[in-house]
Amino acid sequence: MEREIVQASRPFPTIGQQIEEWNDLDFTGRSFELHLFDEYMTHLHTRKERIINLHGTGGMGKTRLLEQFRKRAEQRGLRFALVDMRDYMNDPEAIVIQLTQQIHGSFLSLDERRQEHGLELINMAAAEQRIILAFDHYEESGSIDKWLRESFIPRLHNQVLILIAGRYPLEGSWRVSAAWQKLIVTLPISELSYEETTTFARNLGITDELVIDNVWLKTLGHPLTLSLFGPIAARAGAAAELAYEQESPFDAIVDQWFREAASDELRSLIMTASVPRTFHQEFLSHLLEKEVPLSLFDQLIRLSFIRRSAKGWQMHELVRETIRRTYRDKMPETFEKQRQLTVQIYHWHILKAMESGQNAAWEVAEMLPHTDNPIFRAHFRHSIGSANFLEAVTEANMGEVEQYIEMRNRQDKDWKIVCSDPESGVSFRYKFTQEQSISRLSSCVQVREMLRVGGNLQLLRNAAGRMVGLLVAMPIHEQTLDYLLASPVSGPYFNGLSPAQLKTYRTTAEQSTGTYLFAIDVEDMEQNELRSDIIRLLFEFMMSRRILLLSPPPLEFYSQTYRSLGFQPVAGSEHYAYDKHSPACTYMLDTSGDKLSAFVTNLVRGSDIGNSPSSEKEDNAGALPFTLREKEVADLLVRGHTNLEIAAALYISEAAVKKHVQSMLQKTGLKNRTQLTSAILEQSR
Repeated sequence: MEREIVQASRPFPTIGQQIEEWNDLDFTGRSFELHLFDEYMTHLHTRKERIINLHGTGGMGKTRLLEQFRKRAEQRGLRFALVDMRDYMNDPEAIVIQLTQQIHGSFLSLDERRQEHGLELINMAAAEQRIILAFDHYEESGSIDKWLRESFIPRLHNQVLILIAGRYPLEGSWRVSAAWQKLIVTLPISELSYEETTTFARNLGITDELVIDNVWLKTLGHPLTLSLFGPIAARAGAAAELAYEQESPFDAIVDQWFREAASDELRSLIMTASVPRTFHQEFLSHLLEKEVPLSLFDQLIRLSFIRRSAKGWQMHELVRETIRRTYRDKMPETFEKQRQLTVQIYHWHILKAMESGQNAAWEVAEMLPHTDNPIFRAHFRHSIGSANFLEAVTEANMGEVEQYIEMRNRQDKDWKIVCSDPESGVSFRYKFTQEQSISRLSSCVQVREMLRVGGNLQLLRNAAGRMVGLLVAMPIHEQTLDYLLASPVSGPYFNGLSPAQLKTYRTTAEQSTGTYLFAIDVEDMEQNELRSDIIRLLFEFMMSRRILLLSPPPLEFYSQTYRSLGFQPVAGSEHYAYDKHSPACTYMLDTSGDKLSAFVTNLVRGSDIGNSPSSEKEDNAGALPFTLREKEVADLLVRGHTNLEIAAALYISEAAVKKHVQSMLQKTGLKNRTQLTSAILEQSR
C-alpha cells in the first residue's frame, strides 16, 4: 500500500500539460512584443513607464501573448498575476484577492481588511522583487476602470509592471494629464506577417508552398482565423484551394466581432459599413437612403475593428471581407443595391473633381474594388494607408539617392508577391529575382543626368525619415526629348514616331502634355505599405490628364497589372534593355483633355453600373436589354469563346462570366447558351 502511495505521489504528465505544450508550438511571431516585454522586465528601473497597454481587435491573440509574457517572467523568477476582467464585474475586492493569492500562494488568508491587506501584501512582494500584474479583456472592466485608475494603481509599489490588454487603447481619463501619459506605453497588436504565417503553417505540417500561400490569402495573418483555418488546410493538403463559402470558420468569427454590437440596429449598420472601403456618416446615410443618427454612428466608430483613416473611417480588412461576404449571401438584393450606390457616389465625386480640375485619384482607387475585375480587386485588397511621403531630389540629397541605388543593387533577395481577389477567391502569385527587381534602376536610371535635363525625381521617405523608394519620371517636352530619344528604354517608342507625331511633343515645359514614367522603385515589394505607395503614385499620374508612357520589365506582374488598368501596348516599341534577350514593350494611357472622363467611364462600366437607367434605355432601344459589360460578354460568346477565354479577354473572373451569362438568360427568358447565341446573332442582323 505504502509503495502504491509513493508511486501515486510522483509527478505524472497531465492533459493540461499536453495542451500547454501544443499551444507553445502553435505560438508564432510577436518578436517585437516579446522583446519589448523583456526590456521592461529587466530594465524597469531605468524607464518611466509602468503600464504596457496591449490593444487590438477581437481574435488578435492578446490572451495568448499574455500567457507567453507570464512564462517569460516565471523563467526569470519573477511573480506574475493575471485576472480576466470578464470574471470580476464591479468587484474590486475580488480582484485584489485574486492578485494577492497568485502572488503569495493560493492558500493565503486575508484579514477583515481584505482589500487593504491584499494591497499591502502585493507591495511587500514588489519591495523584495519586481512583479507583473496583468488585466485581460479590459473592455469588460466597466466601473472597475475608475477604481483601478484612481484607487488601486496609484498606490502600487513603483517596481510593479502593469499589463492592460483589451480591444481598445486606453483613452479618455487615462490621457487627461501628462503624468498619466508618461506612465503608459501603447502596444498595438496586429496581424502576423507573411513570414510569420508561413512559420505557423509549417508548424502544422504544411509544406506545399501553394497551400501556405492560400492560408495567408484567406487569413491575412489574423491569429484567430489562422487557428481555425490552418488545421483545415493541413488536412486538405495540396487541395486547399477552397472557396470562401466552404469555410465555416470564417462565419464563426463574425459572431466574435458582433459581440461588440449591442443592438440589431448597430449590427445592421455594420453590414452597410462593410460595403465601401472608406465611409463616413453621410456616406452611410446615402446607402441606407435615410439619416444615420449621430449617436448610432458614434457607436459604430467606437468598435475595436473600426479605425480612423485620412478621409473617414475604415473597417479592419479581414473583418470587412468576412462581414461583407455574410451580408452578400444573406441579403443579396440589399447588398447589391448598396454596392451600386457606392460606385455611383464615387463616380459622381470623380466627375465633380474633374470639372473643378482637382485630382480624383483617391476616389478612383476607392471605386476600383467594386469593379468586375479580379486583378483590380486583388491588388487593392492589400492597399493600406501609408505614412510615407515624397521629397524632391536635389543636389542636397543626391548622395542619399545614390546610396539607395547602391543598396538596391547589393540586395540579395528575391521577391514574392501574393494577392487574391476576395470576391472570387482567385489568387495571383508573382516572383521576381533580385536581378529582375532592380533591372529598371540598373538599366535606365541615371539620376544626375535625368535631374540635369529636367526630370521629375522624388525620393520616398518613411515616417522615421529613412529613404525607402525612388520615383523617376520625365515630362516630355523640347528640353527632355533628346534624352528620351537616346535612352535604350524610351528610345524605341520615340524613334518610331513620325516627324509630325514627334513634333507634338516638342513643346515648352509649361505646355507639356506627356510623361514618361521610368520607375517607381521601392526597397521591398513584399511590404503591403510600399506596394500601396506604388498604387497611390501610379494613380496620381493616371489621373493627371496627360499621356502616360512606361516600359516595365517583361514580367507577368506588370503586363497583367497595366493592361487591366487600361494601358495599351504600343506596336513597334519593343526593346531589350533589361536583360538583353527578353522583349519589353511600351504601354500608353492617354487621359489628356476629355479622355480622362472616358477613362473613368470605362472603369465604371467594369462594375456594370456605368449607365443611368435613362441612358441605358436610350442605348438599348430596340435591342436586347443588356448592360455594357453583358454586351462585351455577348460579343465574345457569339465568336465561340469559352467562359475561361472570355474571362481572360475582359480581365474578369470565370465566375463573373457565368454570372453575366445567367443574367442574360434571365433577361431574355432563354434556357441555354445555344439559344442565347442565336438570339444575339439574330439581333445583330
